[in-house]
Amino acid sequence: MTPNSIEAQLSGQQLYGEQLTPEQIERWNEQTNAVHSALFATNQGVHSGYQYAALDHFHVVGALLRRRYELCLALGCANGDDVAPLAGVVSQFVAIEPMEQCWRTEIGGRPARYLKPSVLGDISLEDNSVDLVVAFDVLHHIANVSHVLGELARVLRPDGLLVVRDPISWMGDWRQPRPGLTANERGLPLAWFERVAGENGLQILRRRLCLFAPLLQILRKLGMTRLLAHRPIIALDWLLSEVLRANVRYRRRGFLQKLAPSSASWVLQKKPFAL
Repeated sequence: MTPNSIEAQLSGQQLYGEQLTPEQIERWNEQTNAVHSALFATNQGVHSGYQYAALDHFHVVGALLRRRYELCLALGCANGDDVAPLAGVVSQFVAIEPMEQCWRTEIGGRPARYLKPSVLGDISLEDNSVDLVVAFDVLHHIANVSHVLGELARVLRPDGLLVVRDPISWMGDWRQPRPGLTANERGLPLAWFERVAGENGLQILRRRLCLFAPLLQILRKLGMTRLLAHRPIIALDWLLSEVLRANVRYRRRGFLQKLAPSSASWVLQKKPFAL
């Protein structure tokens, strides 16, 4: 890897992980899955709830509840808590999840079928067979995001929806240990993600910026807990994130560049076939 390519990845012009060989991707997946399996085992029996439910409802899930979906593909959904709020408008779920200890036969009372992802992220579903795809906080853990995004677009029906929430900053230098993070995760550069989505026939219906870290840090210092369970805080977080959107950088240096949202939520739609 050349110094120029490293700099391009650190700056967000390219995405780190896209250039890896299949063998390197397999090692990446093994490292990530080992950490997540350990966390799942540690938290077994501790009922804390899905902490982003109110955030997701405010930005995207509320809008999704206005229509019905025969089949929803949930990517990296663990035991399905993140997509369970959609059960009222979904007939059945297909979950792509590597941790078999998370597998269930139902999500939110709806039938669920779990599948293991392939090493490269190929999805064993037919073209144009899914009405809705949900990927909350997942893609930034995946090495070859563009390939997986292409697979999600392939299985999605024309006019079907893809919902994504992920970090949009580098999350610190992944070449060094980072407390609280796995070895490989990094955010998705905003412009990069939207360009690749467009190349795969996905158009943006809604993009909302969120998780303005300075606000959340201040509220925690004031002793507040479960911040993302409170709609007024989520709304204020969104307002500040949008007002300061001009500060968005992938690699953030200095105080001012850190006054920016750290994540984004997208609702994307697969373009219909041209007549």
